[in-house]
Amino acid sequence: MSGTVVFKGVTFSPDVAPLVPRMALVNDHRESLQRLEDTWGQLGLLAQMTGSGTSIAATGAKFHALTGVLLDALAQRLRQDALRSARAKAQTLVDLLVRNLFERTADVGFLALDDALVSAAASTEIDATQATALHNHLNSYQAKYSVYDDILLLAADGSARVRLRQDAPVQADAGLAQAALRNEAPYLERFGPSPLLGGQDGLLFCAPVRTPGGHAAAVLCLSFALQNEMASIFAALSAGDETSVLLLLDAQRTVVASSDVHQVGLGVVLPTPRPGGTTLRFAGREYLTVQANSDGYQGYVGLGWAGCVLVPLDVAFDGSTAPMSMPKKDIGARLSAGNSLFGEALRTIPIQAKGIQRGLERLVWNGQLRLRKEDGGDASGTGFANVLLERVTATGRRISQVFEAAIEQLQQSAEASVIDEVRACAALGSDILDRSFYERANDCRWWALDETLRAAARDRTPAACAQASKVLAHINGLYTVYAQILLLDEHGKVLACSRTPQEGTVATPWMSAAALLRDESAYVRAAFGPSPFYDGRGTSIFAAHAHTGTGRGGTVATVFDSAVQMEAMLRDVLPRDAAGAPLPGALALFLTRNGTVVASTDARWQAGDEAPLRQRCESLARGASSGALVELGGVLHAAGIAMTGGYREYDSAGSCGPDDMACLVLSALGEVAADEAGALPVRFAPAPDTHAPRDDERIGFASVRLGPQWLGLATAQVVEAIEAPPSAAGEGRGGIVIHDDRALAVIDLHRPGRDMGRETGGVTARRDALLVVCEDANQRRVVLRVDELGPVFDVPRSALRPLPPGLEARDPLATALVDGGEGPMLTVIDIDALHAIGRAAARS
Repeated sequence: MSGTVVFKGVTFSPDVAPLVPRMALVNDHRESLQRLEDTWGQLGLLAQMTGSGTSIAATGAKFHALTGVLLDALAQRLRQDALRSARAKAQTLVDLLVRNLFERTADVGFLALDDALVSAAASTEIDATQATALHNHLNSYQAKYSVYDDILLLAADGSARVRLRQDAPVQADAGLAQAALRNEAPYLERFGPSPLLGGQDGLLFCAPVRTPGGHAAAVLCLSFALQNEMASIFAALSAGDETSVLLLLDAQRTVVASSDVHQVGLGVVLPTPRPGGTTLRFAGREYLTVQANSDGYQGYVGLGWAGCVLVPLDVAFDGSTAPMSMPKKDIGARLSAGNSLFGEALRTIPIQAKGIQRGLERLVWNGQLRLRKEDGGDASGTGFANVLLERVTATGRRISQVFEAAIEQLQQSAEASVIDEVRACAALGSDILDRSFYERANDCRWWALDETLRAAARDRTPAACAQASKVLAHINGLYTVYAQILLLDEHGKVLACSRTPQEGTVATPWMSAAALLRDESAYVRAAFGPSPFYDGRGTSIFAAHAHTGTGRGGTVATVFDSAVQMEAMLRDVLPRDAAGAPLPGALALFLTRNGTVVASTDARWQAGDEAPLRQRCESLARGASSGALVELGGVLHAAGIAMTGGYREYDSAGSCGPDDMACLVLSALGEVAADEAGALPVRFAPAPDTHAPRDDERIGFASVRLGPQWLGLATAQVVEAIEAPPSAAGEGRGGIVIHDDRALAVIDLHRPGRDMGRETGGVTARRDALLVVCEDANQRRVVLRVDELGPVFDVPRSALRPLPPGLEARDPLATALVDGGEGPMLTVIDIDALHAIGRAAARS
């Protein structure tokens, strides 16, 4: 195989070969299989004395070839799962940050219009009383928007005229101030060391503050608490993973934030990955690495930062060795062919392994049959050869068991990986929703402090209300996530609005609750539901009271554009392929705790509908998530669900309630395979013949299974078992097969309405069935299609039991019965009668 690498006798693909020494699971299976291959080689040498050595060696070569395919597939899966998990964290890391920073661009633009700041910018001097009032004003803002660790108002020379953090050193930054004043964009975003921050790195959002005449007289700077925010993101993404290092990198790969500064410190430049892009060496340690860039949010891309995850190679695949709980039914059996969960190798390896094992069983069966025929039907003189064949069978079964265990772990790994992916997507969706609602709660409370809005709530004159509408329209232009922003009186009458004028009075419970608020830090969140302010569609409304000091105030209400914004959130969290496109059949929904759909990416579930898997919401704790495989409409899905749990001060300490929301993500894996009609019957084993007389004649039989029934064929009349070629497959007559240059009729007794295997009793005939070539007393051959080969054995003639009354008339092939002890009974059939059926079939 071109471009492959051999590691300890096994061929691996070049992308996984360097990682294999770190994969304990792969090496455990490799060592087990290589020990068995050594045993197999010894058995092959011994088998030369029986004439079966060549066939045994050929079977061993097939096992060895498949071993390489299996171990390479297992290594590929472990690598893929580790990279997928790391990639999801890296992408989530940067996407959450970009969404957060997008909100900051609106904040600085709106706060720069604040009356108190405009007044301060227009003043030549700020006395102590004004400074105290401004400081309190800024402190009130920061109490609501806790993502900021400092707020400054700079003069044109970069000196701080007012500052929230009075304990910080006061140094001017003329360059920043001039850049912000000359900037033509609505805001200036800058990261790096700044004199304003004592020379420390910081992320500043700046906007000019203009006097009433339009002169840019000062600069507002909002210092975003980047390290604090990143610590929160890192903690959420690192839960249960103490070894990975999560990083925020700039365009030059300089570390901006790190989840573990002891492994990777701030300000260091991370080396580029090795060719292949998934491993690197840093500070003497090898890492698996993944980097993800953000596509931006509503046109905002930030400073071009990237999320990066480093997983130490010495522990990158440790999780793969942990035991997994087995599903109720093997996932490989639950999915039809062509599913998206398993790659081609994972779909074909079990088939190939079973094919090799069946070929081995056929080889041993034929060998036992030949030995008995060569010894005149007596097995007493073939002890060594029989023991050898039994050892070959046992070793082959042990190899198959190792294959089955590895395949099972491959399938479980694939299952766990895809479930973890959708669970992480759902957790991201609920986190995004929490963060969005945090902003909504802050917005309404801060805007309720606006003097223009308070004046309109107090005076309620047409001029005051018109001015308030202008302010609301400006705000809505900056904060585009809202369909409408309203100023209401205590009766629900609209005093001012940002967009479409609202007529009349609307009374709702949330309005009454908002009108009663007396604390400017308090707010009301209306339960999700239809609203006249949103054309009767379902939405979330946040409201705060605008206090006027006169006993007559108003309510500032923000109407979230739920249909657009929540669907956009859901589309952003859909699981994606390597090219970044949503996976086919993937969908996401927001739903209430009682299981009502709030938003959906799939037209089958509209807002207000009953959600799938609604029962999983009822007991899910706040902030918790889970995943599972579920069947919906005949399709198996990986399902992840996560309940909102709040963000920072917003809703973080609340208990479970009806207002909680969950994100549900479903990824279609493939159609559910039709259930087999029943389990395979118990294997036949002849009962011990301890009571038979020593001089009793012994008769040899080769056992086969048709459907649920075991049949016995006289060994003297059985030529051999062969594989069924495609041309012999069929129903009823069974077709024709060429054997030893002779065209032989194939008898297929898998037909309804007949006994003895013709009526399968719930066991479907296998498509990979075997053919047994039989020969009657006149050396005329016929072929019987069977499902399984059983033991080749002999019993005393006295052990043959006569047919029960009526069976002979119903089935002319049956001649006697053999007791199977605690297992099934075997029916001896007449080969001559079978040949007669074959001739009749050929004539018809």
